[in-house]
Amino acid sequence: MLSIGSSVSCCSKADRVGRDGFLRLVFERRGDRTVLTGRRFALPLQALEPSRRPDGSVYMMMLNPTGGTFGGDRLRTEVVLGAGTHAILTTPSASKIYRALDNAARSETEISIGEDAILEYLPDHLIPHPGAALRQKIAVTMAPGSCAIIYDAIAAGRVGRDERWVFREITTEISIHCGDSPWFVARSSLKPGIQPVGGPGLMDGFDYLGAIVAVGDRFGASGGNVNALDAAVCSTAGVLGGASALGSNGLVAKFLTPNADALSRTMFCGWSSARQQMIGEPGFDLRKL
Repeated sequence: MLSIGSSVSCCSKADRVGRDGFLRLVFERRGDRTVLTGRRFALPLQALEPSRRPDGSVYMMMLNPTGGTFGGDRLRTEVVLGAGTHAILTTPSASKIYRALDNAARSETEISIGEDAILEYLPDHLIPHPGAALRQKIAVTMAPGSCAIIYDAIAAGRVGRDERWVFREITTEISIHCGDSPWFVARSSLKPGIQPVGGPGLMDGFDYLGAIVAVGDRFGASGGNVNALDAAVCSTAGVLGGASALGSNGLVAKFLTPNADALSRTMFCGWSSARQQMIGEPGFDLRKL
């Protein structure tokens, strides 16, 4: 039976600014299909009804219906993929990070991928507003035979309003482990008020930064695979980036783009290349609003 509803254990406290959001998704394999068997949430986090793909996988959108993340918010997402499942998780649009007058917002995501399971985690990029502060952690634990594609991206700000690098802080940590072995660990801290990041050697005049990590036993680190991902992320005009092999069963690509349209195209090309290597199928239309 599907568990659905709001979690009573994650209510906001009246003695501080910000809200406590919670989302938990559980997927299990039944026959030749992946099914959602658990869904619990507390605003400002939520997840829409899942859609089924022809291959039996589940496609699902996570969202923040309050319009964005505010200073002091504490958001926690838990995703559990049972053995043999396949889930594609994304968001309807970019996520807005609003001004933090005091404490930074915090977002923690923990993902457990069971044996032979497949995860495609593809949230849209972050758009930090002036004075925004966010500390984000994504921790993925993988079982033998599993694989994952993880996407992460950020904008310089509200570029259409000429607001570039005027947020307070965006700190991100992504860690992927198989058992006790770290397969990928990356940390970044952007604090434009302390260290300008828009110039040479950092963002180099670009307004968007993206990364795609593909890990698992299905990803061989051969030169051909690396070259395919490298060509995919560099296929969009005006993009600066490249791909390389990880030390253990994986690939990573990072790229800078001049605008949001180029970011979306580059993300799709890179994801499609990684997906082709993972399951032998290219990317598909995510049907964003």
